[in-house]
Amino acid sequence: MIRFSLFGVPVSIQPAVLLMLGLLGWGLVEETAPLWLCVALFSVAGFVCLLSHEMGHAIVGRMLGGGHPRVVVSWLGGDCCNADGVFTRMQGVIMTAAGPLFTLLNAGAAALYLCWLCGDVQEGAQLAYSAIFGCVPPVYFEVYSPAKILFAGYMVQIGFWWAVLNLLPIFPLDGGQMMHGLMVSPRRMHLISLVVALCGVVISLALGFWLMAVFLVLLAYLNYRCLWYTSH
Repeated sequence: MIRFSLFGVPVSIQPAVLLMLGLLGWGLVEETAPLWLCVALFSVAGFVCLLSHEMGHAIVGRMLGGGHPRVVVSWLGGDCCNADGVFTRMQGVIMTAAGPLFTLLNAGAAALYLCWLCGDVQEGAQLAYSAIFGCVPPVYFEVYSPAKILFAGYMVQIGFWWAVLNLLPIFPLDGGQMMHGLMVSPRRMHLISLVVALCGVVISLALGFWLMAVFLVLLAYLNYRCLWYTSH
């Protein structure tokens, strides 16, 4: 574990997270850029998004409910623990929502950087839109530094999709945690999570997103088990 403190919050990093991000980045190689550059920049961008996501939970949680939050970033993602914080139901929802919000702020800042780099807001916005779907036109790599375009593009792409994924109403994602905070019935919460996860599996398979489909299958099974336990 790599340990340090950030804004007064103890942070622990499992080095395996960089290996996992590198493997994901391997599948997003740009033909106009060297493999090592794509993998390295994707890993750094992914790490920044993961860390800022958990720091969003920690900082906002400390502001709302006090306590001593701790952040762990691992190969499975991240976790923010604040066992001694005291939160109302709505404060817990706001703290949970802060994670995706901080991730979106990363994406927004990277999109603004692309606008500044291009010198044109409309062109930069179009480039950021292309980066979200991983289809940056090769001409940009000929005009601008590939490293700058790649890093900013990965920040936009990872920040956007990581926030969208976490806001899905599927327990234990942030969206599911927020739903859990707003709903009285755990059984209904797990039922909604199960239905949404299964719908996501179908959509992911239709689009050819096999990794996402596997991830959603695991979440569907988790919520099925939780639903079974709450019914017996």
